[in-house]
Amino acid sequence: MKKEIETFITDTLHKKGMRMTKPKKEFLDFFTSEEYLKTPQELLEDIKKHNINIGLTTVYRMLNYLMEAGLTKSYSINGELRYIFCPPDHHYHMICVKCLRVKNIFDCPVKDVKVEGFKIQSHQVDFFGICDQCEKEEVKK
Repeated sequence: MKKEIETFITDTLHKKGMRMTKPKKEFLDFFTSEEYLKTPQELLEDIKKHNINIGLTTVYRMLNYLMEAGLTKSYSINGELRYIFCPPDHHYHMICVKCLRVKNIFDCPVKDVKVEGFKIQSHQVDFFGICDQCEKEEVKK
């Protein structure tokens, strides 16, 4: 995890009266490097494979905290909420509909859009498609 993101998260936790414990730090190190949309249960299962001792309640608390801080986004896919870490920089997500891998896109193709009669304050765009790896697997079939 980048130092500035860790500092931002730690400072925000302290402002909410929360401490940065070892399990929370290990969760953040894992979650901030994750490239796939995951349910809280899937995150917990993957974290346990790395011998990180954390419970499902802590996973949910950290995801809620990160959502409030604007550092996580959730998507409802097939009736399940799945989460991905969001760096604080303005970006978009490219999401593979097959494997649920997420790629961050930092170039803003709509920053200069003007709409008569409106002053745009913000925007949110997500792209859904098939990643190269899944496309190659489709061709093999």
